[in-house]
Amino acid sequence: MADRTIYPDDLATVCAKRAGQKYRPSNGTEGELFYGAWCADCAREAAYRADPALGEPCPILSATMTFDVSNPLYPEAWQFGADGQPTCTAFTTEAETGRCPDTMDMFGDPS
Repeated sequence: MADRTIYPDDLATVCAKRAGQKYRPSNGTEGELFYGAWCADCAREAAYRADPALGEPCPILSATMTFDVSNPLYPEAWQFGADGQPTCTAFTTEAETGRCPDTMDMFGDPS
């Protein structure tokens, strides 16, 4: 599994008391670190990464850039984990799902 930590251990320890609370990067650099740790290989963003003209961006990522963290429409998926590290609870890889969750099943699922 990829290392998805973005905070140094001492900061994560301090943030552990915020476990379950919504997370929002404090600046663009932290946002890039979070994107690299979570969004860069998430199946929800795969089609958009492959071709931004055709793929739909992740609605969670889009909402975090649209709404303030205090807004009820800000996604619950971005939150502090029990270890104090920012996490995305909706993260999934194509390997885990077998295919991109935004791709329809064209041949029927035999299971």
